[in-house]
Amino acid sequence: MPLRIYTVNQKFVKNKHGEIGVYKKKIKKWIKSNKPYKAQRRGLKRQQIYSKRFGFLHFYNRIEMQGLICPSGYSIGQCFNVLRKMWYGYHKARRDEKDYEGMVKYAKAIQSVQEDMGIATTSFPNLGMYGDVFILNNNKGERAVFEIHYVEKQQQKEYEKWYADRVKDAREIQKKLQMPDKKKGEEIITIADDVAPHQMFEADIEEIMPQMLKPGEGEEILTIPDNLPFRKSYKCPIKKKGEEIITIADDVAPSNI
Repeated sequence: MPLRIYTVNQKFVKNKHGEIGVYKKKIKKWIKSNKPYKAQRRGLKRQQIYSKRFGFLHFYNRIEMQGLICPSGYSIGQCFNVLRKMWYGYHKARRDEKDYEGMVKYAKAIQSVQEDMGIATTSFPNLGMYGDVFILNNNKGERAVFEIHYVEKQQQKEYEKWYADRVKDAREIQKKLQMPDKKKGEEIITIADDVAPHQMFEADIEEIMPQMLKPGEGEEILTIPDNLPFRKSYKCPIKKKGEEIITIADDVAPSNI
């Protein structure tokens, strides 16, 4: 059962009149966990973890682990503590939050710490990230799946290197195009388009579709003016002159018109 720290409001009596005040107080509380408590194993009963730098780590006690310094400057004990927190964050992002970006962030951090310790890196096939091995245990703690991913890890490193080189070349080309050499007389010339978009569109239409209003032989264009006056707008009736608006209902349905 992990230990958690909570902040609660603690009441107290201010004075003899019985006035009650409140202040913040931190308390420690054991919470329930889905993982049962297990006593830490000692000696040869501990899990065998091999490090490229320090050998088998289960032969060292806690005090000796404090003297095993990794290239990052942290001890093996500190790295194990960080790994425990990283794995907790990864499982939380996978189960509770279902955050893909968070899973990738914690997976990269886990592999980085494992490389610093010199132990086998974990593979995450669901994220497309490969390490040295992939181990999957069942509910009883027994090893169910064990896969070695040395080849996939090498392919991933080659792809990341190829991609980084390609991005670097693209940035260098873009830099050369956007930064001319003034000593050689190079400069960036901006040419403005003096043709409006609608004029370009009309020119395309003239090439594709001929003028339909152009009369042919024996034809002429007739212009018929509209001799109907514009409809007068309605005004508000003047009640002093006895004017009013009369509404006449239409008793014929639209389908019968």
